[in-house]
Amino acid sequence: MRLTDHHTLPTRFRPIVPVHGRACPARRGFALVTVIWGLGLLTLLGTVVIVGARYRAKTAVADGMVASTAAAAESAVNLAISVILDPLPGTSFPRRCRLPEGERIDIAVEEEIGKIDLNAANLPTLERFFVGLTRDKALGSRIAQNIVDFRKPPQPSNAAGQTRNSGFSTIMELDRIDGISPSIFRAAVRFTTVLSGRVEPAPEAATADLRILMNLDPSRPARRRPALPGNVTIRADVSAPDGSRYIREALVTFGAASGQPYAIREWRRGDVVGEPATRSDGEALQSCFRL
Repeated sequence: MRLTDHHTLPTRFRPIVPVHGRACPARRGFALVTVIWGLGLLTLLGTVVIVGARYRAKTAVADGMVASTAAAAESAVNLAISVILDPLPGTSFPRRCRLPEGERIDIAVEEEIGKIDLNAANLPTLERFFVGLTRDKALGSRIAQNIVDFRKPPQPSNAAGQTRNSGFSTIMELDRIDGISPSIFRAAVRFTTVLSGRVEPAPEAATADLRILMNLDPSRPARRRPALPGNVTIRADVSAPDGSRYIREALVTFGAASGQPYAIREWRRGDVVGEPATRSDGEALQSCFRL
């Protein structure tokens, strides 16, 4: 027997002869799984990119619409100021009109003398208002008493060097009163002020809702021009053609002490208080101003 003849060797001594041109089945299966996983990962990444791009595009459009309606609301406030300063014949408030871009605007002007003064109203007036607003005699009386206590003269400083407030500088401080919930706060700010100096609101300047709450004389005319000089809140409720909505309020003093015709004391983001009864998308409105 020749030692160089491997065909005659026992199987365990035979050399392994590679077969060229064939892949190992295990390697071939691993490569297929790798390709499938890679394609799946690429598909997932592509989906994420597409969804993210669509979301960012929608967000950008929504933000643009909000910014547009906010700008329209400020324009409406400035329009109301100009109309109050230089009234045209037959011009009064509330007023409804349409801006050049198609936004529908409801403008209301509320005189501060027709509201509940948080600093000047006496306890019976405050009780009548908050009991009517909350429909809870115990809660309304407690809130009224807390308001009276809040505006008492400041007490001596405590150990931390802090003193108590001696009244309200803005109606936004109403949420510091014990018993005022967020819903009560949103309802109350529409009817309150810190600028009238009146024990009771003037019935002829109060809104219809406040006259009902306070049992005041209901003979106030539906439309009235604000008395100048004075303080008013201008409320602009804007609805864009795409359905977005923005409400802006400005507290304005006419005949300001600085000698200027007016001064904007405070800007506020308004709250939705109900849909106007006659609001309609197909409503034909006059232009707010002529270009």
